[in-house]
Amino acid sequence: MISSRFPPHKEASLGTGAKIAIGCGIAVVVAGVVTLVALGGLAFWATGKAKDKVEELTGEQRRIEDLQRRANANRFTRPADGVISEDRLQRFLAVRKRVYGIYETHQAELDAMGQKKQTDFGDVRRGFNLINELRLAQAQALADEGMSEDEYRFLAEQVYKTMWAEPNKSTDVPPANLALFRKYEADIKKYAMGGLEWIGL
Repeated sequence: MISSRFPPHKEASLGTGAKIAIGCGIAVVVAGVVTLVALGGLAFWATGKAKDKVEELTGEQRRIEDLQRRANANRFTRPADGVISEDRLQRFLAVRKRVYGIYETHQAELDAMGQKKQTDFGDVRRGFNLINELRLAQAQALADEGMSEDEYRFLAEQVYKTMWAEPNKSTDVPPANLALFRKYEADIKKYAMGGLEWIGL
């Protein structure tokens, strides 16, 4: 999971505050799901179709796990110098682009969730479904691009570290990474999803 310590940037399509709010909104939704499960089951799905919904979710989770296994079959060793290669950055951005497509479709919904002071069962259900949709898109993209979750996390860390270093004139970022950041800056910023890194997106 990518740590939320990597700061969002101001140039993305949403402002910093909005993106943090969105992330907090989803955090509340996930907390709601965990609470419901701890209390004995997904009560908001307790209808005549509850069994079908559980089977659907179980199948979706299995598919995500299968795709993650495929992705993680690609071995990755973190470079000691932290330098990222251009071809791997391009693949990273290809993954981000596909996940961002889902994120963008639900952006208004996410924004609304992030601004709500209190969530209900409908919010929890929608948030849970959306997170699964995002995770599935990411797992499929990682498998297709031949990139493990470890490599994805490494690249995300380096991208955010470089993004922060650029305006702050930090010297602890490899010059090669700075050059790549400048070359792909538009795409890096376009596909940023600040507030969602804590779930590995």
